[in-house]
Amino acid sequence: MTITDRPTAGETVPEVGAPGSKLGVIDVDFHPMPVPTDPQVAEHLPQKWKDYISRYGLGTFGGGVSPAQREFTHRLDAVDENGRVGVDPHLAVEQVVDLFDMSAVVLTCPQAYIITNGGVNMPHEMAMSLYSAYNDALGYTWCGADDRFRASITVARDLPGAAEEIERCMEGPNGDKYVQVLMSPAGADPIGKRRYWPIFEACERYNIPLGFHVPGMGRQPTGAGRQNFYSEMHAAFAVLPLAMVPSFVYEGTFDRFPKLKIAALELGWDWVVPYSWRLDATYEKLRDELTHLERKPSDYLKEHFWFSTQPLEEPEHPEQTEGVYELFESAGFADRLMFSSDYPHWDFDSPYESVPESFPEDRRRRILGENASKLYNLPLKPGHGLPSPTEF
Repeated sequence: MTITDRPTAGETVPEVGAPGSKLGVIDVDFHPMPVPTDPQVAEHLPQKWKDYISRYGLGTFGGGVSPAQREFTHRLDAVDENGRVGVDPHLAVEQVVDLFDMSAVVLTCPQAYIITNGGVNMPHEMAMSLYSAYNDALGYTWCGADDRFRASITVARDLPGAAEEIERCMEGPNGDKYVQVLMSPAGADPIGKRRYWPIFEACERYNIPLGFHVPGMGRQPTGAGRQNFYSEMHAAFAVLPLAMVPSFVYEGTFDRFPKLKIAALELGWDWVVPYSWRLDATYEKLRDELTHLERKPSDYLKEHFWFSTQPLEEPEHPEQTEGVYELFESAGFADRLMFSSDYPHWDFDSPYESVPESFPEDRRRRILGENASKLYNLPLKPGHGLPSPTEF
């Protein structure tokens, strides 16, 4: 994403204005990336699985595997003095959280389902132990390092015990640090199927959103197997929700779980409005099959889904960007888009890149912080954030 009229990460941030003039910032997609043998994860892993990993490794994906852009698809400056990426919370605070004076950061760790490949390449008990170890690493190491960090509970959607893992984290000593459940957007079955309903029940019980973040993992990450190219996988990220949304809606998930909130992270957002037209058209013509639905599909989309900014598809002609936003907002989604940096990945966006100052101030205020504050119940810190030009 490159639409920007202000400095990028690593450059000098503009002088801040007077207290109260700031646009509060919450980053909803920020990645710790320790490997399982890193002490912050390993200390929460049973000894028998540490021994297993030492002797046998972590297993392979099976089938075609696309090469990564870099080993951790990371920014070149996001490497600590020991050569590690996404491991030092204090470096992350320095490079992003303090630099942009953020009020809060929602940690997302798809590393758990990437390493376990959704649980299909290792003993299931070991996979579940790894998920728990990663959740504890975020709760203890990262949230303990800075009170602006809040964690996601990553769960294995296709292994038994996901709802129990949510309960373990929420009822544990770091329960107030977890603000979201996270899982892969691809799995063994379409997401609306009843086998996943215990996860939705747990999210409703604790009143926290259910997030989905790329990549799709498991045996069918695309619906048809694995890709051969990293570029192919990256370009197809926005395809994943096109199977998620109709499954959620047509299975009647939101009538059964009316308080369920879905955060689609790094899954694009400019497809939402035309896709809602398609879903409504299907519903109108085939509604005899869908008598269990109480409303048209676009109504469920507007009420239950939130989206993140990075990576934003950029029109060939920059002057068309405003029209993309106007279409999204006029269709009823103005309060559904949230800023995300995707730190420490190579395609990181600063708040100035994905939400430039050329935007109307009310739009910047909503996307940078207000929408996420309402979804995650995270307050914006008064006097912190980006300068508001209208206050000068």
